[in-house]
Amino acid sequence: MQTARKSRSLCVSALVAAAVAAATSGCGERDEPPVGGLGDRAARAQAARFDAQRAFDDLAAQVRLGPRPSGSAANRRLTAMLAARLRDAGVRQVRIQRPLHNVVGVIPGRERGAVVVGAHHDTKDAIPGFVGANDGASGVALVLELARALPDRLDGPSIRIALFDAEEARGERPFTEDGARGSAQYVRYAQDGGRQGSPPVDEIRAMVLYDLVADCDLEIPLEGNSDPALYERFRGAALELDPDGDRAPFTGEADAVLDDHVPFKEAGTEAVDLIDFDYGPGPSPGEWWHTPEDDLEHVCADSLAAIGRPSLLALPAIR
Repeated sequence: MQTARKSRSLCVSALVAAAVAAATSGCGERDEPPVGGLGDRAARAQAARFDAQRAFDDLAAQVRLGPRPSGSAANRRLTAMLAARLRDAGVRQVRIQRPLHNVVGVIPGRERGAVVVGAHHDTKDAIPGFVGANDGASGVALVLELARALPDRLDGPSIRIALFDAEEARGERPFTEDGARGSAQYVRYAQDGGRQGSPPVDEIRAMVLYDLVADCDLEIPLEGNSDPALYERFRGAALELDPDGDRAPFTGEADAVLDDHVPFKEAGTEAVDLIDFDYGPGPSPGEWWHTPEDDLEHVCADSLAAIGRPSLLALPAIR
């Protein structure tokens, strides 16, 4: 993914406030029913199903494979492992798309339509020693744990798991020309009426992307290409679990990011990229991004929980 600099603020902008006025009051204050209509006790019980250590173990298992650029032997081993873990989680219709190896599956719902929940599994090539603990492995680990923790059948639309191949541009090629190839393939199959595990595009109600979500100093701002009201569902769920906002990472605004949600947005689907593109010292994207420093020493299980637990409330509420 690529972006320009990030700006921080204590509240989301007036634009976001206007878009979600029906859902929020002030900055961090909530007077509407809980996300998904759950009471406090039920919401906390549902969120507690997210096992942060198990998610971190999934992250570490990916890192142990070493660099995993698209098309590599390590990436082929990874996709087989991811498909097996989704099946073990009870996800249905698990398959690996071709020619790019998106790993996809379905958690069925009682309503028509689908919400695509995604992350990318490849790592950037041509960077010796780059194992992508945060950039690649963290989003995949979070989605795997969501697949285990979500109900076997949802009251709302189905959730379509999509672990994308080929998010990273190859070599020195521009991201605008060579990035997000796996997600673009997924959308093409959707636009073709639904093929190889992609649903028909007119059935996709929203797309939620997780990327770089394990930074120990985690902040998830409203990214410039993301739908404000969709972002607010996750921010609201985090504040529901942490009313004082002491541990809620959803804060601030960021410039637009080129990432796997963009092909969905271009196809007319509401999408949100939950991303902390400020990794390590220095200005965004930070000194650890796309370097060997993106390793297990610089990621934290608590950060996965800070995103995963509110996601267990927000995702089933998307209609």
